[in-house]
Amino acid sequence: MARVRGEIVIEGNPDDVYQKAKDIERLASFLPDLKEVKILKQEGSEVESFWKGEFQGREVKWTERDVWDDTARECRFYATGGDFKKYEGVWRFVEAGEEKTRVELEIEYDLGLPLVGGLISAFLKKKMQENLQAMLEALQKSCQG
Repeated sequence: MARVRGEIVIEGNPDDVYQKAKDIERLASFLPDLKEVKILKQEGSEVESFWKGEFQGREVKWTERDVWDDTARECRFYATGGDFKKYEGVWRFVEAGEEKTRVELEIEYDLGLPLVGGLISAFLKKKMQENLQAMLEALQKSCQG
């Protein structure tokens, strides 16, 4: 199991940035490796969704449950099925000055590949870190328009 984390500062107040992040179907349109995001069910602060993307030329699919906490301005998510053995994490939206928001994203994952060597493991972690950064940048673009 491995963990990646990153952050970005986005122009806008935390409540507005948080609300934009909740629109996961729109956010997906800013990610080139993501082919589809579909909300399957929404009950209160919980959202169940289907994701389809590409990772290293291979199609990956999973279902995910997001739990949005409006008071804390954070979202905890975890895969409930699909190609990941484990995929979970948290988005946090923190005030970073006047009309600025620091968005923090942390992901813990296990691709379920048995006997992955150190070199391949380091490569996969680098790719997951790049994907995490792409998600943060996609949110930033989403907030600009």
